[in-house]
Amino acid sequence: MRVLLLSPASDEKRSHFFRIPQLTLSVIAMLTPPEIEVDIVEEEVEKINFEKYYDLVGISCMTAVAQKAYQLAGVFKKKGTKVVLGGIHPTVMPQEAIQHCDSVVIGEAEGTWPQLIQDFKQNRLQKFYKSLDFDLANFPIPKRNSNHHKTPFHMQPIFTTRGCPYDCEFCSVTNLYGKKLRHRRVADIVEEITQTKEKKFLFLDDNIVGDVKFAKELFAALSPLKIIWVGQASMSLVKDKNLLRLAKKSGCIALFFGLESVSPNALEGLPKALKSLKENGDAIKIIQDSGIMFHASMVFGFDDDDSFIFERTLEFLMKNRIVTATFNILTPYPGTRIFERFEREGRLLSRNWSDYNHSTVVFWPKKMTPEQLAEGYIWTGKNFYSKSSILKRFFDNFSHPVLYFSMNAAFHQAYKKKNPENCVTRY
Repeated sequence: MRVLLLSPASDEKRSHFFRIPQLTLSVIAMLTPPEIEVDIVEEEVEKINFEKYYDLVGISCMTAVAQKAYQLAGVFKKKGTKVVLGGIHPTVMPQEAIQHCDSVVIGEAEGTWPQLIQDFKQNRLQKFYKSLDFDLANFPIPKRNSNHHKTPFHMQPIFTTRGCPYDCEFCSVTNLYGKKLRHRRVADIVEEITQTKEKKFLFLDDNIVGDVKFAKELFAALSPLKIIWVGQASMSLVKDKNLLRLAKKSGCIALFFGLESVSPNALEGLPKALKSLKENGDAIKIIQDSGIMFHASMVFGFDDDDSFIFERTLEFLMKNRIVTATFNILTPYPGTRIFERFEREGRLLSRNWSDYNHSTVVFWPKKMTPEQLAEGYIWTGKNFYSKSSILKRFFDNFSHPVLYFSMNAAFHQAYKKKNPENCVTRY
């Protein structure tokens, strides 16, 4: 019996520098009986071999690649192969997904995959399998694929927690992982790191400091390993100086923060955010003074945003000498409260899931046109990553010069290629 576990790529050509590696498929492979031959393909880094026959294909997809996943599912079904769809999009749109496959996994696949394989063997595959709040204490050490090495700076992906208590209106994390924060055993995480024999890691957690007690235990256990790592955290990190110190001591060199907006009204509506620009500015300084690089994620298109939000954002980032930033167009993912609200208000411009990618306007903003939103988004990125801006910010961020210039150069090229005409969905 042969099984293919597949992660589709979008049709948009992207640099591998920005690739977020997959771990789920490696875990599913570990949960598959050893007598079954399993291939893992991440289409962003390798081609699918359509000549090879598989009895079962499992495709994991996000919203932006859902249509590509449906297309691939159709190709395999024509060959007589059973197809299972899972991931965030099939979880929130199961009735849509089942039109393109034989079975849909709703929620975390780890909790249902062994049963699904057993049912497949006995020719009684069910249409839907549902698993929520999978016990991470039972999480196996993933069977790593060599393609995971094809990431920036050869960092190994790893995760320690799932779930998020903040439940932001525009975020879909809780739809897949729930509001309860769960974590793996620290001993298992240390064992996994030790087994890789690597020294550089990318933590995939949505908020690695969400559970402060657990985070402190984890960071203390990582310190003797002498690794370096990057991850994602909330601004609450600055409220506990000991936690920040432990993070740095454990090998943290950079963190991704969902700063989201410089609009006071928008900040008030974000449960995870500090509530003023001064608080955020002070927090940024504390984090960067600790030697941890600060990567800010900014979102444009909130209801309070007008055409001046772009200049205000650039001014704030330059004033605080932010190392790197990601600029995103607000994306109302299906299953989120903001999608439902925009749908009620008649503001959705498209249900072409390929456009739900953070860089395309798929809704009508309140205080500007879709074209103005797209133009401002690109203008901000190009100005922040201009050569003069990169040089100006470097003199306050020279603790990791190679990382600084590598990331800024990659973003410079990415925004240089963007065109506003390609950043608005057809409507």
